[in-house]
This record gives sequence, structure tokens and C-alpha cells, in this order.
Amino acid sequence: MGEMRDDLILRVEDLTIEFHDHDRPECVVEGFNLELARGEIVGIVGESGSGKSMSALAIAGLLKRHAMTRSGRILFQGVDLLTCSRSQLRSYQGDEISIVFQEPQTSLNPVHRIGEQVEESLRIHHPEVTAQERRERALKLMEQVGLREPERVYRSYPHELSGGMRQRVMIAAAMIGSPQILIADEPTTALDVTVQAQIIELLRNINRREGTAILFISHDLSLVRSLAGRVLVMQDGHVVEEGASEEVFAHPRHPYTKRLIAAIPVVEL
Repeated sequence: MGEMRDDLILRVEDLTIEFHDHDRPECVVEGFNLELARGEIVGIVGESGSGKSMSALAIAGLLKRHAMTRSGRILFQGVDLLTCSRSQLRSYQGDEISIVFQEPQTSLNPVHRIGEQVEESLRIHHPEVTAQERRERALKLMEQVGLREPERVYRSYPHELSGGMRQRVMIAAAMIGSPQILIADEPTTALDVTVQAQIIELLRNINRREGTAILFISHDLSLVRSLAGRVLVMQDGHVVEEGASEEVFAHPRHPYTKRLIAAIPVVEL
């Protein structure tokens, strides 16, 4: 493969992930390719078990290195995240590449206050930032992600917040290090439709304001269409279709994509 184009921030080449915890190796992702340019929003869509979340975890460097084999390359700024040292990988995690999960309840620590958790990656990756600066940045970000009364939320514990507020907290925590890539893995699934729309709008604003590239993972094709300029459709570990969101939506080529589109409920106004 040639050098990375200047505008590319991430290139995944032929990523294959196999688990070895059963009698026979189980291939969960095969031959996955992705190019993500600076400031671009790309959606990966597919049903449960399609390999989309596994691909996202690999890019975020969160796959455990035992009980599985991985081949291919995940190039971030020219560094292969699959083969680089653990310390180099850790230097990117949560700082240059951040991830937001579906259920913030499991990602947030119930015994720590929200402010402390929002500031965590700044504390780890940027020890030169003073406690006062961390607090100011956390409060400003919490306001930007639409948390009213950030001072009160800062002092709260996770159980004192609604699901939508917890998801906003997770997005603030993911953005505090000004990452170049934000991976959002089903970030709205547990939320009601109104809050879902607000979170999508929030991600769009982050992309516009900060120029953060976003990888948006979802089983919901209509959500992906509303946010991402480009979409990859995954089925059984393979990318079966790829293209501009509107193009894929208007002229789906693969039977699986056609089925996903047919399943979208039509809302009569």
C-alpha cells in the first residue's frame, strides 16, 4: 500500500479479527477497509453481530491482545495501532482517539463525581495542565454539550443524572483532550427519540466546531444518514456496501442494504 494521503487521518487496511476461545477459530471481521479524512463523519451500519463494534474497538485500541488474532493494519498518522507498543497505544487512547459507548452507566464509575470523570483523560495525558485549568475546561465542555447547571452536574454522581445527561457527560469526557477522532458506538440506542435527536445534533456541532472526525456506529440506517456523509454497511464481518450516504440510501445495490432500508418505518405526518 502507498503512503497515506495528506487529508487522511486514519486508514484501516484489510483488518481481520479472529477469536480463538472456541474449538474452531471464529472470524468476526474479515478484510475490513476504511479511510477517514480529517473532519469527516463516516457511519458504519449493520445489525448486531455484523462486526461493526468489533472494528470500532480495534481502532480504539481496546481489543484484548490475547485469545484472538488480528491481521491487517490500522494506520493513525502513519503509526500502525495493531503493532505499536502498548505505551504508544495508550498515549493515543482517550486523547487523540476517543470512544463513546452505548450505555454510559457502565462506563461511568458510580463512586466518583462527574467532574473528576470528565477530567480524567486530561489528568492522564496532560499532567502539565493545572487542576484549576482542568476544572475550567471541564465546565466549559459540559456547557457546550448542553448540560445545564454545569457546576451542579460537576459535583453530582452518575446515578443523580438522567440517561441523556450521562451520555452528554461521556461525550464531554471524550472531547476534553481535543481528540482528532471520536468513535461513537451506538451512542443513542438507550435513549428516547427526542434525546436521540439532540445527541445527533450535538455530534454534528462538535464536528463543525472542533473539526473532529467522527466514526458513527449504529444499527439504525436512518440515523447514520442524518449524520454521516459516507456510510459502510456491514454484514457477518464483511463490508457489503460503501458510498455516500444519500447514494446508498437512494440506490442501494446489495440485498442486505435494501433489506435494512425496507425495514425503516415510514412516518406519516
